[in-house]
Amino acid sequence: MLAPLLVQVGIYCLFPLLLTFERHPQTRRVSLYIYVSLVLIMGGFLGAVYSVLLPGDISLSGGTIAYGGFMMACIMMAFIENDPFILQNIMRLVVMVSIFKELLFASVAETLNAPEVLNPLNVPAGLFEVSLPLIVLGALLIIAELYFLVFVFDRLKRILTNHFLFSLAFSLGFVCVILMDGVLFPVLAMGVSSEVFGLIIGNLSGKAIIAATFGSYLFLFMLTNKSRMEKALNDPLLDWRMLLSSSANIVRKLEQNEQQLLQARTVVEHSREGMAVLDSEFQVVSTNPALEHLFAATRAGGLIHKPLFDLFSTPVSLPEVRTKLLESKSWSAEVTWNIGNKQHFGLLTLVTVVDRYQQASNYTASLTDISELVDVREELRHMAHHDVLTGLPNRRALQRLLAESTQNEPSDFRQAALLLIDLDNFKQVNDSLGHFKGDKLLMQVGRRLSQVLPAGARLFRIGGDEFSVYCEDISNVGEALQLANAMRLQVSYPSDIDSSVPIYVDCCIGISLFPTFAGTLTELYQQADTALYWAKGIGKGTVKAYQESMTETRRSSLTLESMLREAIDNRQLDVHLQPKVNLVSGEVEGAEVLARWTTADNERIAPDVFIPLAEQAGLMSRLTHCILVKACDAFTRISPFVPESFRLAVNISAGELADENLLKSLRRVLTEFDLAADRFEIELTETALIDVDINTLVSLKEAGFTLALDDFGTGYSSLSYLNRLPIDTLKIDRSFIANVPEDGSSSNLTRSIISIARDMNCQVVAEGVENSEQHAFLEKENCELAQGYLYSKPLPLTEFVEFVKT
Repeated sequence: MLAPLLVQVGIYCLFPLLLTFERHPQTRRVSLYIYVSLVLIMGGFLGAVYSVLLPGDISLSGGTIAYGGFMMACIMMAFIENDPFILQNIMRLVVMVSIFKELLFASVAETLNAPEVLNPLNVPAGLFEVSLPLIVLGALLIIAELYFLVFVFDRLKRILTNHFLFSLAFSLGFVCVILMDGVLFPVLAMGVSSEVFGLIIGNLSGKAIIAATFGSYLFLFMLTNKSRMEKALNDPLLDWRMLLSSSANIVRKLEQNEQQLLQARTVVEHSREGMAVLDSEFQVVSTNPALEHLFAATRAGGLIHKPLFDLFSTPVSLPEVRTKLLESKSWSAEVTWNIGNKQHFGLLTLVTVVDRYQQASNYTASLTDISELVDVREELRHMAHHDVLTGLPNRRALQRLLAESTQNEPSDFRQAALLLIDLDNFKQVNDSLGHFKGDKLLMQVGRRLSQVLPAGARLFRIGGDEFSVYCEDISNVGEALQLANAMRLQVSYPSDIDSSVPIYVDCCIGISLFPTFAGTLTELYQQADTALYWAKGIGKGTVKAYQESMTETRRSSLTLESMLREAIDNRQLDVHLQPKVNLVSGEVEGAEVLARWTTADNERIAPDVFIPLAEQAGLMSRLTHCILVKACDAFTRISPFVPESFRLAVNISAGELADENLLKSLRRVLTEFDLAADRFEIELTETALIDVDINTLVSLKEAGFTLALDDFGTGYSSLSYLNRLPIDTLKIDRSFIANVPEDGSSSNLTRSIISIARDMNCQVVAEGVENSEQHAFLEKENCELAQGYLYSKPLPLTEFVEFVKT
């Protein structure tokens, strides 16, 4: 009976195989649905009609053979169509066929039992008597087994990538499902008993033969249909929630997905970014037009199936890319490629495409052409390290050069010199000729310095009117000084930036050498800056090489400046008062307020040290305010002991006169101490008055202050200019008084100053009177007031009060 079995198995295998060659998908699907429906209807009937006896007392019912053919056909159908949702349609067919078979068989059995029905073949009615529970159970098992096989297929895709091993594993799974059906159906239908187990064991051999037969055929089918299998293997994993949904939900979901895919396809197709889908080996699977355009039209057709990274000239480490994609699901880098003779720059981004189980399925690549952005970036980088006006490298470029040189090995260090150049009188050029002419001068200076630049040296513009030269292979200070003097000479030549008159500027230069002075290149800049500071302190047009003592002096200056700031903020400065004595009556009619500073270490700092330091550090405004507060406090203490006409004289610098808030500040302090402005005299130098706005002096006069011109005769202002100023007092400088009356020239000059003061209706005060002969001379020449060591040195407040009393 082996031959009839093989014929039936062959029919079950051949018919679905023939249907796979049908090219029209709709016809193929309908034919397969009809086929599995017929097998399902006939299976139960054939099981009741016959069984095939095999050697070893093995029997196979027609229903068992049909069941194996049905299961194999359903799986083949799912593979052929590459559509797991076909199982939903088969599930419906199983339900509908089961209902149809139940109704039909019940009707036929009833008909055969009727006496008026002819039955010439004597077909027994029991042949068509079926149990509804068994039909339902059989249908449910078929549905569960089919879903289980799809589940096995879905999971094996994640584990096995080899086609042969996958086909073998799934075929074995198919065999196991057929065998399990032979166990589950009797147990579920009849329960657990010895008779049932005997029945299972008796039928298991037949089930095994059918399972092995159809499983082997399924294995051969999967091996020979490699392209279809690979397509199924590369598809995403199943969404089981969707698979178990209703048809309406599936259709709606599919329509939504289709719409989203259409939208995404439209975006990709019209995107200006190049896009591609890559396989697991980074080979191009598909591209959009923009990517083809980026690599030129002649290469468009050649992108598919090419390794993506072979398209770029930028070397890329594939292991690093894989590691990055594994860690963060994305990777990006700048890449370059060449089209003809032109190099293009792009930003390439790879993103891992994962399924719902977070497993990588493939990759997407996006490429943005950033060639223009790179050009702009390079231009910005150039601008960041170059001066816009002169085109020279700027301070940042110098710092970068020094930093990069510092990173070199000590053996790579060479002799180097750094020159810092600061223009003299540049502010006057800007103020008098305007910034446009000032810019022309800076460009001209840059060109001139470049003309004497040694080979390998680099010129920088590091500030407003500051330049720098970094030069290697200078072996000694003499060479550096020679270069600096050559540059100073170039700068000092007359400039033709103004057609009406030649413009002359000079410069100061500070020099430091590595490693002669500086141990590091960072110190090189600091030392050159210190040398420049000293050069500017000496005077215009000075070149100075660094010496170690400069740093100590400057460090001391910075320390002293810090201490001065603290002393001003904490009002730790004191005032001493030097009396102004009436030469006729001997009465004290006023006093000059003089600042004194004693540090916490009880060290006395001379005014000619800390006052210039305050001017240089921008502390004069705060220092003046501190002294004024101290002066007002002193006045309130001495007021009971001095006459009504007594005035305190306070010195105001040129910088303070230029401050538009000076008068407000003075009034605020006077109000704090409830003092009137007419009890104070403001002393100003001739130098301070040269650039002063006369309206400022008028405002001070109108406020009640008396104005005194200090150190008269030492300045360069004309008498006609001074005559226009609202001055109340002229103070004769001590340099004139020192040699009277012995020196005739000094005596004549002093007489002239006293005469000028009378003509200007000004009171006269002589400074530096130290002996009685000077006193007598001044009294004879009708000088009203005098101050000096003949009468008293500057006194602390308590001593001044005692002096006034006596």
